[in-house]
Amino acid sequence: MQHHIYLEDTYRFTATTRVVEAGRSDLGPWVTLEDNIFHPQGGGQPSDLGTVDQAPARPFRDAEATEHVVRLSCEREFAVGDEVTSAIDGDLRLRHAALHTCGHVVDGFVRAMGFRHRVSNHFPGQARIEFDAGEEKPDLQRLAAEVEEKTRQAIEADRKVYAETRGDLRVVTVDGMHEDPCGGTHVASLGELAGFSLRSVKVKGGVLKVGYTVEHA
Repeated sequence: MQHHIYLEDTYRFTATTRVVEAGRSDLGPWVTLEDNIFHPQGGGQPSDLGTVDQAPARPFRDAEATEHVVRLSCEREFAVGDEVTSAIDGDLRLRHAALHTCGHVVDGFVRAMGFRHRVSNHFPGQARIEFDAGEEKPDLQRLAAEVEEKTRQAIEADRKVYAETRGDLRVVTVDGMHEDPCGGTHVASLGELAGFSLRSVKVKGGVLKVGYTVEHA
C-alpha cells in the first residue's frame, strides 16, 4: 500500500523513501515511491511538479491498479529498492492548494443559492466552477456581489479547513460552512488566501460559469 503524504500534509515538500516499482513506457522511465508527496492531476486540480534525486518528475495515476497508486514519470531510471529523496515545487503546491480551497468556498455559496454543481476547474488563470443555470436566467450582478462578499467575509474570518477519512471517503470541511468529498490539497485556513476576486460570472448554453482568482498569502 502506497503512503500518500500529500493527502495528510499540504505543506510537506520533501520525502526520503524507497522505490517499490520501476519500469519504462513509451514516454520513458517511471517509478512508484513507497511514500508519495506528489498530487497527480485530478478533481480539477493540476498535478504537482518536482524531482526524484534532482531528476525532473511528474506524477500520474496508474489506471490499471486496483488501489490508488501514483507513479512518477522521471527523466532518469531507478531500481526497486533504491533510497531516493523526492521534492515538489512548494510555491506551485501552495498556489494550487489556495485555488482549490477557494473553489470549495465559492462553490458552497453558489450552491446555497439553489444552483446544482456540474464541474470544477482549479487551474491557475482559468479557475472556475460550473453549475446548471436553471430555466430562468439568474441575476448575475446580484449573484456575483453576494458570492464575492460572503467569500471575502469567510477569508477575513480565517475559517479552518480540515480533512478526515470516513470509510473509503476523504471529506474536506471548511469550518462552519460546508463539506465535500475531495482528494486534493488545501490550505489549513482561509486566512492563507490573498487577492481573491471573481473575474467573471456568465451563463452560456444553460451553464452558469463562475470564474475566480486567488493566490496563497
